[in-house]
Amino acid sequence: MRVDLFEVRLNNSNFIYIAGQTVTGSVVIRLSKATWIDTINIKFCGRAKSRWDVSYGDSSKRYQADEVYIDSEYCLYQSENRVDKHPIGTHVYPFDFMLPPDVPSSFEGRRGYVNYECLVTMDLGWKGMMEREQQLTVIRHLDLATLPHAAMPQNLQEEEMYEGCCCDSGTVSATLRLQKSGFVPGEPMQYDIRVNNQATSTIYGVSLFLVQLVQYTGFSDSVFSSGNPKYHNKVNEWDLFHSDDKIGAGKAAIFRSHCIIPAVAPSLLEGCNIIDITYEIHLKVPVGWRTIHINCGVFIGTVPLRLPEPTGPSDVDTNHSSFDLDISSSPPVRPQFELPPSYEECVFGRMESQEGTEEDDIDEGGRANVDSGGGPSTAASRRSRFHRLPSYPYYNSEHFTDTGAYITAPPPPHGNETPVAFVHSSGQTNTYPLPPPSPPQSPPPPALPTGYSPLSQSEGEALSSLPPPPSYESLHQ
Repeated sequence: MRVDLFEVRLNNSNFIYIAGQTVTGSVVIRLSKATWIDTINIKFCGRAKSRWDVSYGDSSKRYQADEVYIDSEYCLYQSENRVDKHPIGTHVYPFDFMLPPDVPSSFEGRRGYVNYECLVTMDLGWKGMMEREQQLTVIRHLDLATLPHAAMPQNLQEEEMYEGCCCDSGTVSATLRLQKSGFVPGEPMQYDIRVNNQATSTIYGVSLFLVQLVQYTGFSDSVFSSGNPKYHNKVNEWDLFHSDDKIGAGKAAIFRSHCIIPAVAPSLLEGCNIIDITYEIHLKVPVGWRTIHINCGVFIGTVPLRLPEPTGPSDVDTNHSSFDLDISSSPPVRPQFELPPSYEECVFGRMESQEGTEEDDIDEGGRANVDSGGGPSTAASRRSRFHRLPSYPYYNSEHFTDTGAYITAPPPPHGNETPVAFVHSSGQTNTYPLPPPSPPQSPPPPALPTGYSPLSQSEGEALSSLPPPPSYESLHQ
């Protein structure tokens, strides 16, 4: 084999980029024999897709939709003739590409995805084509300060009649209080749950969940379709709190503590028109054969609220005890002098996947049908067909106070950057200093003149002996 090495190397080793940021890297080729190469092209792609099938008896109908956000291709190398060959050694072709600022965040779901990738192709003429693909995670920041209701507290109450055997009767009421409605992954969410059991029987089993509601939009591929969009909803749940403490007849209980918001995609998925994400906090209290359900909508962002600190000392206890939240009708005033948090203050955590069984189609009643291959697929097999699972900003819980305020820190001095941990798919955690953001640059032209950049002699590799290539800057003029 003449090509010993053909790979894409990105300057950002964790492959995570912010919308509007410049992706820089290089294509590296190592040859053991002189080889003629026709072209080396690089393509950046970003797209969203949704798809699901609905069964109607013995037939089914497919709904799907897709959007393209990035489709840019340009040439890194173009041969001028069929005589000159790349000599033995290592050759490096640098590139850069600026992501559009309005693209949505990466997302992987059961019925669709938002995916970004970098694809490099090398044409060896009659010897065939070689391809290398590198998937990227793109984050479009959602600043909770831009959402009017994110700072609003929540105070919801429900009541249910006890229904059970042995002629038990009475009512049970439950109250859920949250200090605000907007959170970021890694933030401790303070909650206050109060259950008043006025029934004649003991109750137990209080549970709190974070619920992700994903709505997919699709269109029928039938020629008889009306052309109207069809919607399909999927629900994922994360356990936040559960208690089996018994609440006796005529007794009341208060559960007050905090739970950590997991690393999940931001609300709304701004920029995507076929996938919408919303979040709710669900409280469930079993009441005999019935259940009290309290659902309150919340926002999950990537930039936290910067709430003012209280002027006086706090007397709030962090244990499960009674306390009174300041539930007001207007959100707290945000200090105008604070800047959004720097990226050094957050870490990126793996997206948690709550996959159940594989659901290839949905029947008329909304029930999942078993795969015709002989049974439902496992979550692991489903996940193996996913693209690279994206990562999302995950904040250190120590940066938040008991009142829900985010503590902003001054930027580190130059040359003493705060380390940032990145969690990889293998489970290994490496620590890197996060480089400063690149200045805005114009996107590259669709095609570049012939040229390449060899490695330096210090690499210990045999280098190209072709005439000196043009400078990297000249490729973008």
